[in-house]
Amino acid sequence: MRPYHALGRVVRSFGPNIKTAIAVVLVGTFVPWLIYVLVVGLKVAFAWIIFYSISVGCGLLIVSHLWFRVWVHEFGISYRGILGYGEIRWGDLDRIYFGSYTVHAHYIPLGTFYRLRLISLHGEKLSLGERIGEADELANLIQSYTLAQMYQKVLRQLENGKEVNFGRICINRKMGIRYHKWFFWHEIRWKQLNGYSVSDSHVNIAGEGKLFKVNIPTEKIANVHVLGHLLDGVRKGTIHVETRIR
Repeated sequence: MRPYHALGRVVRSFGPNIKTAIAVVLVGTFVPWLIYVLVVGLKVAFAWIIFYSISVGCGLLIVSHLWFRVWVHEFGISYRGILGYGEIRWGDLDRIYFGSYTVHAHYIPLGTFYRLRLISLHGEKLSLGERIGEADELANLIQSYTLAQMYQKVLRQLENGKEVNFGRICINRKMGIRYHKWFFWHEIRWKQLNGYSVSDSHVNIAGEGKLFKVNIPTEKIANVHVLGHLLDGVRKGTIHVETRIR
């Protein structure tokens, strides 16, 4: 049964990540067993206190992971943990950090994992990613529900002359793009870009003559879906910026 009727109908639910769940269960059972083997012959009370404490902690870790679930609604997202339920409405979402990374063991790919972190306007933080299965689809759903409102907010900030902070990258309509230093709009040859992409893993922008080159993990960029939409608008000329040399 869904926990929050006020958020509208449930569009989709997401359960634990199976790969991570297996790893958590294996570690959560192996560690207490190993400590038990070490202390079973001891008659020291403190050693058994350590064993029971770690066993309880590992048990809570396993239950926490297996119990966690997320629901995507029409008007927001709700989630369940061992401490209860929580919710964030789409209009209250301030920052979305999402990125992917591939894990290898001795050149053997173990799979692609995701980091997904949500921060509300009230400072509430929700870390998902490795805990949730199909986190990439969850992120796509969240981005689709929040793009229009977040994009309009960014446009209003730019029109009012404010600098928009996307984390590692900042945008100013009159100045340009700031990444370590300012790259002015007239320095960026948008029609001559030899590389431009915003993916699940990196934001890549490279201009001819290396006047402007950026390669940042998307998990370091807030609201990368809005940033990609904004840069497309600048490149296509639908968003007007200061391109004249001062």
